Amino acid sequence: MRVFPEASGIHLSDMPKSVVALGTFDGVHLGHREVLRRCVSRAKQENVPSVVFTFHKHPLEVIRPQFAPELLTDLEDKLALIQDAGIENTVIARFDDEMARATPEEFVREILVDSLRAKWVVVGFNYTFGWKAEGNAKSLKDLGEKYGFGVEVSKPVVVGGTVVSSTRIRTALAKGDVEAASEMLGRQFSIKGKIVRGHSRGKTLGYPTVNLDVSREITLPQRGVYASYVCVEGRMFKAVTNVGTRPTFQGEAMTVETYIIGFEGDLYGETLRVLFAKRLRDEIRFESGEALAYQISQDVERAKAVLDRWNGCEKPQGVSEDAS
Repeated sequence: MRVFPEASGIHLSDMPKSVVALGTFDGVHLGHREVLRRCVSRAKQENVPSVVFTFHKHPLEVIRPQFAPELLTDLEDKLALIQDAGIENTVIARFDDEMARATPEEFVREILVDSLRAKWVVVGFNYTFGWKAEGNAKSLKDLGEKYGFGVEVSKPVVVGGTVVSSTRIRTALAKGDVEAASEMLGRQFSIKGKIVRGHSRGKTLGYPTVNLDVSREITLPQRGVYASYVCVEGRMFKAVTNVGTRPTFQGEAMTVETYIIGFEGDLYGETLRVLFAKRLRDEIRFESGEALAYQISQDVERAKAVLDRWNGCEKPQGVSEDAS
């Protein structure tokens, strides 16, 4: 897949015509994947390249930064998932004040017509664009008639009676419901981070953990203890992951630490992906390290039981298991 930093960098010789999918695509969830599927299908029908036009960061970071959400995927994973959907080209534009002030028609004329030479445009049912989000699927169709391109609008994707959206996935994660989040994503919810040195308290308790340095832009699930999986050197290991502040040791900063069941080795400096299967319990404060160690032993046994009957452990689509 070719990646372009701006639509203006695509020359006529590169792309005389295209089918364009528009969206932020945070999480590349099942709803997004339906938009991407339609884009790829339409591009094959028209025998022209497929293109995703998206943004480097969430537009709210420019428009109303105080309301900008944490992200479900970083840029690396987003691109991998878009490529996995069969898209041939992706434009990663930087949403700035100038773009925020563009009217819907200016956006259509400058990006879709002049730069991408769109023959068809595919969007989700709730897509908005342009100054103050004045543009929507209906107005895009009207502009398509004016400028000579077709518009295909993807219907909502419903899972468990709920319309899939990035906001609903974040809401599920805020409740610790990683199973619902995974169903809406269409893959296991996961986070990745570089393994950094901690205080080695887990080692003294008999359960050495790895500590992940996760970007503060990425959504974490609710504080608590989770049955999870990690992939190390091509092998999948069961694990117990704690998301929280380590209250037993008077911690304050949010951390992600994982005990990898049955693994021995030094992973410092490596990048690790944790796939979440099920929330086991709240994070609580224990009166002693011994009490915590006993609880961890119970968490390990419960995690093993959960993971033995969980069939969700498979390679996340489009995402490297070990994130290396």
